[in-house]
Amino acid sequence: MSRSGGSAVRRYDELTWPEIDEAAEDGATVVVPVGATEDHGPHLPLDVDRRIVEAVCEPAVADRDDALLFPTIDHGYLPHHMDFPGGVTIGWRTFVDYVVDVCVSLAHHGFERILLVNGHGSNHHLLELASRQVLLQYPDVRCAMLSWWEIDEVRETASAVREAGPQGSAHAGEMETSIYMHLYPDRVDLDAAPRDIAYPESRHFNNLDLAGQTRPEDSTPVTMLGWWSTVSETGVMGDATVATPETGELLLEAAIEGLGSVLEEFAEYPIRSIDDHHARTVPDREYAPFRPR
Repeated sequence: MSRSGGSAVRRYDELTWPEIDEAAEDGATVVVPVGATEDHGPHLPLDVDRRIVEAVCEPAVADRDDALLFPTIDHGYLPHHMDFPGGVTIGWRTFVDYVVDVCVSLAHHGFERILLVNGHGSNHHLLELASRQVLLQYPDVRCAMLSWWEIDEVRETASAVREAGPQGSAHAGEMETSIYMHLYPDRVDLDAAPRDIAYPESRHFNNLDLAGQTRPEDSTPVTMLGWWSTVSETGVMGDATVATPETGELLLEAAIEGLGSVLEEFAEYPIRSIDDHHARTVPDREYAPFRPR
C-alpha cells in the first residue's frame, strides 16, 4: 500500500477492537506523537511541543491508508526547565517505561511497525532508548523514532527561508514560533517575543539549533545542559522576533512531506530474524536478561 489521497486520519482510539485487529492483520503502521508541556518564552503557550508534532503527524497519517494515529503522549522529560513556571516533568525511567509499555501493548496486539515522532528535545535520547527496548523484547517488530526537526526537508527549508540563521531556533525561537503562528495566530503574543542569546558564546558549547546549522566559528559540539535559567533569561534560546506564519507554513509542509517519505519506506522495511553467531547453541531463555522486564 499506501497513499489514501488525503482522507480523514484514522485514529487508533476511535476504532473498535475488531477494527484494531483487522488493522494489525493488514500490517498498519502505528504513529505515536510524543510532546511535552513546558515553557516556551513569554510569547508562546506551554503546548507548543504537542501542537507542532500533532500538526506534523496528522496530515502525514491521513495521507495513507496503512497507518493509524495513536493518541499523543502529552508529557515528557524536562527537569531542567523547572526553574520556569508551568512545566510538567516525568522522571526519565518512568517516561521510558511508559513509552515501552505503550509500544509493547501495540506489539502484543499484532502491530509490527511502530514509529515514535518526537516534538520535545529532551525526549529524544529517551525515545531512542525506549524503541531499542521494544526491539529487544519483540525482535519481530520494527519500532523506530525520529524528531520532526531532524527531517531533511525541514532542514533544507529552514536553510532557505529563515532569517535568524544558526542558533536562532534552539528553543521557542524562529522555527517553533513561526510554525505555531501559522497554526494558532491568535495564541501568539509577538509583541512579547524576545531575541534571547544570553548563553555564553562558545565554539563548542551551547551550539544548539533545530535545523542543525552551525556558524563558521563553531567547532566540535559538546553537550552540557543544566538548569534552563543558566542559558536563557526569558525561556527562549534563539530569536523569536523574526518569526512569521509564512515561514511556519513552509516548515510545516516540509515536515509533513518528509514524514510521509519516512512512512513510505518504513511500511516496506524488512523485518529480519535474529541469527545467533555463537559456536554453541544458545537457548532463547538466555536472551531474557537483555530484554526489558
